[in-house]
Amino acid sequence: MIMRNIMITGASSDIGLACVNLSLSEGHKVHAVYRRNSDELNSLKEKYSANLKLLKVDFSTKNQVEKLLNEINIHKERIDSYIGLAAVRDNIEYNKINYDDLIRHFKVNVIPHVLIVRSLGKIMCQNKWGRIVIGSSIGVKFGGGKYSYCYSLTKYASELIPNIAKKWAKNNVLYNVVRIGVTDTKIMQNNGENKLRKRAEMIPMKRPASPAEIANLVYWLSSGKNTYITGETISISGGE
Repeated sequence: MIMRNIMITGASSDIGLACVNLSLSEGHKVHAVYRRNSDELNSLKEKYSANLKLLKVDFSTKNQVEKLLNEINIHKERIDSYIGLAAVRDNIEYNKINYDDLIRHFKVNVIPHVLIVRSLGKIMCQNKWGRIVIGSSIGVKFGGGKYSYCYSLTKYASELIPNIAKKWAKNNVLYNVVRIGVTDTKIMQNNGENKLRKRAEMIPMKRPASPAEIANLVYWLSSGKNTYITGETISISGGE
């Protein structure tokens, strides 16, 4: 197996941690980009000190995003795969959404991914190998919920695969989007066990996904095992 350099944003989220853990266990080097301190990430750093690089970046801050882009563009370290999971999701009632709410979600959920993908796509084409996976939301399919419209709107925007990415395929650079369904994460648990149970009743499989189930698909798409899938939006949502 070839060791790859994988950049994962949103690395301190439950799904992000599952992707980091899986990538490390498969022998790859991971650049974990996170915003909030995480005991789990620190534990993984102790276990995989040589293969895990932690990068604290606040995607809502222009200077920090530009610093990360600069590191990518000057080829400090080759990035073979990019998994974009960083996101903000504020529970704001649709009728109360204001200008700042929309800007905040676009600044975190869309702009950094667009700029990172643009930079990495060019570099990956030069290296003749690359995998890009952007995490979206099944909420896009339904137009967003009463309290998640900002999140779903910006996730929908993040799904827009640039037309130029079709040309990347001839250089073995593959780009896909994953629409992630309801997952049993700390955020969902904090919304209340009752709400999670009721939401699960709307899913044909009658249960939420585990972070590991999401990570398995995301990792596979970002790996050398994916040799021919590109330009696709794939749902992992229990049949929703």
